[in-house]
Amino acid sequence: MNMKKFIFILGLIAICFSSCSRKMLPRATNSINTASLDVLNLERKDYEILNTITAEASVIYHLSSNSFEIRIPDDDFSCEGNFFKGTTPIIKSFTGTFKSGNLSGTAYPSATMITPEITSKELALYRIINIAKQEGADAVIAPTISMNIEQVSKRETIYKTIVTAKLVKFKTNN
Repeated sequence: MNMKKFIFILGLIAICFSSCSRKMLPRATNSINTASLDVLNLERKDYEILNTITAEASVIYHLSSNSFEIRIPDDDFSCEGNFFKGTTPIIKSFTGTFKSGNLSGTAYPSATMITPEITSKELALYRIINIAKQEGADAVIAPTISMNIEQVSKRETIYKTIVTAKLVKFKTNN
């Protein structure tokens, strides 16, 4: 009888550990320097402002009673999850890779935590950083991040983030 109880308890423990495990979200991350020309103590001859660029990202957030889905219409990433203890979102499945951009000097969110706000903002930053790299910029100045949230139905919300920044190329002595 004791052996049966022991096996039963081991089975319960195994079920608890497997159901409580968190999935690691595949992530591609970019970062770029945000330059304050005053802090860098640069003169106008030391840098060139290339141009102003804009990138945007939209995320569709569908909320059910205790689960959610985050979809990016023009990207391969989507995820579904449940709420742990009512408020903490836990990812249960996903497709694609979460593309995440970050400006230097800002904290990264938790790799297991995802919200539609984080998804929209970090994807727009990822996209603007890619544009900056393509343009040959060393840094961005005066980044502006704006987010619009639109409730399109009782359970569906669209988060749209637009990032605008000026590209800076530092001149070298070569």
